[in-house]
Amino acid sequence: MKVSLIMVRPRHSSYGIFSIAPLGILYLGTILKKRGYDVTVYDEARSHIFHEKKGRIAQRVLDSDFIGLSLISPAANRGLRMLQAIGRENPRIRRGVGGPHVLGREQAEEFARYADVVVQREAEAIIEEVVGGVRSGIINGPRIKDLDWLPIPDLSILADNNKRLLDFFRLTPITTARGCPRNCEFCTVSNIHGKKVRRRSVELVMEELRQRAREGYRRIFFADDNFSVQPSKRVPLLDALIHEQKKDWWFESMIVQDEVPGILRGGKAYVQKMKKAGIKTVMLGVESFDDEKLHALHKTHNRTDSEQAIRLLREQGLIIYAFGMAKPEIDDQASIRRQFKKLREQGVTYADMTIETPIPGTAYWEKYKTQLTATKNGSPDWDQWTLLCPVIPTKYMSQKAFQREVKKNMQRFYSPLRALKRMLHGKIRSGLTILYVWFTTGRMYRPPHP
Repeated sequence: MKVSLIMVRPRHSSYGIFSIAPLGILYLGTILKKRGYDVTVYDEARSHIFHEKKGRIAQRVLDSDFIGLSLISPAANRGLRMLQAIGRENPRIRRGVGGPHVLGREQAEEFARYADVVVQREAEAIIEEVVGGVRSGIINGPRIKDLDWLPIPDLSILADNNKRLLDFFRLTPITTARGCPRNCEFCTVSNIHGKKVRRRSVELVMEELRQRAREGYRRIFFADDNFSVQPSKRVPLLDALIHEQKKDWWFESMIVQDEVPGILRGGKAYVQKMKKAGIKTVMLGVESFDDEKLHALHKTHNRTDSEQAIRLLREQGLIIYAFGMAKPEIDDQASIRRQFKKLREQGVTYADMTIETPIPGTAYWEKYKTQLTATKNGSPDWDQWTLLCPVIPTKYMSQKAFQREVKKNMQRFYSPLRALKRMLHGKIRSGLTILYVWFTTGRMYRPPHP
């Protein structure tokens, strides 16, 4: 039985700066391959498989018995058109949908009109039943209790994986845990994976890292949402990473996503251990230096905490990629500028500001789903759900002015002059990254609907 699993990508989105393989459907594909299925995983960032204007699906995909789509909200319209095209060209193919977008009941029901099965939450335990037709309709996938049950993802099933030979921004993802105890109003993670943190064993994580090294991968991205959410439970893995480096091989870079409270709880000795373990970059969820906004976002840290966490990381020479968020109902021109000024003062290397967007399945969605401004024919226009465009009313300035202010400050932070200075100081990759983000920032923003 031939199975094709597709990560549907939007044309414009804040998700697209880095090239990261779609780990979720790679787990599903690997499970199926081990059970004898002929599986190919397609990532639209790598593979051209859908000609949207012509409404045509590539023949190599249409030869499948099952096609599964993984969707984020800005790719929802494209996903619907893809499902419709599959139905026209080969209605015998069984179709499935999953991903963060279909967490909401209304969104799941919309896709169930065109797909045989819609899976909410985790699908690994039931994927064979989904593919084989045992499960249909809208179903909740059970969460995996023991993550060591999951196989090491087989990257050989990812189509066109070696196509972009000069991709400076390709990161190889590895996950070590699932679940988040936080309650951020904009985030889907706890709805998908639960609030309880589940971890893979250190032995299995190290086995996967050794395998990636043998396969020639050199830049690792830990895809866990909050790497240090329980810092004491990270120490065994960090110790294993430190021990492994003594064997005269290691990766060019290792990147983690992290949170302010976890870094502070771990303290100086913990951050030193992170550095010694080979972690070079921390993508830190600062979100804001405004305590009122942090409280509104349901964050558990304050402005001073962020400053202390950044200081801890900088003292150990770690590269900081700070995530910020512009909140339409609170931010104005001055507050957006203050955020970027503060980031520059704090000395972070990279920064990113998205616009808070109500994603189905989140508390923010429930709060604003009846006040959406980005609509088409009475329904949400998901093409606008890029995290770079306001889709709810802005309080202090027009939506276009709000978006323009975020874009302008992002480009000012990533200026060509700054990129040139870093390259002249021998930091070639850093300079190219800054130049790339400056260029893509100018292209990614689409104006909101009037």
